[in-house]
Amino acid sequence: MGHMDFMVEVQDLHKRFGHHEVLKGINLQVRPSEVLVIVGPSGSGKSTLLRCINGLEHATSGRILIEGVDITDSRVDINAMRQKVGIVFQSFNLFPHLTVLRNVTLAPVKVRKMRQDEAEEKAMQLLKRVGLEDKAQAYPSQLSGGQQQRVAIARALAMDPDIMLFDEVTSALDPELVKEVLDAMKDLARSGMTMLVVTHEMGFAREVGDRLIFMDEGEIVEEGKPVEIFTNPSTPRAKDFFSKILSHL
Repeated sequence: MGHMDFMVEVQDLHKRFGHHEVLKGINLQVRPSEVLVIVGPSGSGKSTLLRCINGLEHATSGRILIEGVDITDSRVDINAMRQKVGIVFQSFNLFPHLTVLRNVTLAPVKVRKMRQDEAEEKAMQLLKRVGLEDKAQAYPSQLSGGQQQRVAIARALAMDPDIMLFDEVTSALDPELVKEVLDAMKDLARSGMTMLVVTHEMGFAREVGDRLIFMDEGEIVEEGKPVEIFTNPSTPRAKDFFSKILSHL
């Protein structure tokens, strides 16, 4: 198998903050168009893993290959590689003083040097895709949390990434707003986007996830098909975690 069989390949990834080892030798491969769901208790290293894959955090040791290119190699243009990997966080981080449309066009125009009219046309398509074309001229403060999060997804997609990372994007939202954001993510998954999704939404994991990994204390403890892990977790740590989470479903 060639390296390009994987969109993301993580090899023996360690990450330390001071004396605290947050990731303890992660090995992971993600195929094109795969939707990988990452679950685990808080502090298990899930967000740090995403931030390393996106290049926001530097690996302490190990390798991370994005489409076969090792982003831990100092000779690699990390900014160029980072454009291939979109990331959406729990907090929307929209610019409050810019309209929705300007929020979505800003990076393509500034970073990718796209023409403003071209960027706007593309932004409108993306806003339509997440059901918000009527909000193009609104400001973030005029939107619900669910709408702001969908704008954040459109903004990440405006850079034409090959891989999308989602870090607990629904956990700060009121329950009635979660569905509209998950629906936008489901649509993206169906379109063939490669996605790594840290979430507690087990319904989403079951419906959309091709594979699930359970992390605890900086390690991948189990991986498999979501429904197999839900119904038959093989380790005590996973059993304990899923019994708590799935009792709410």
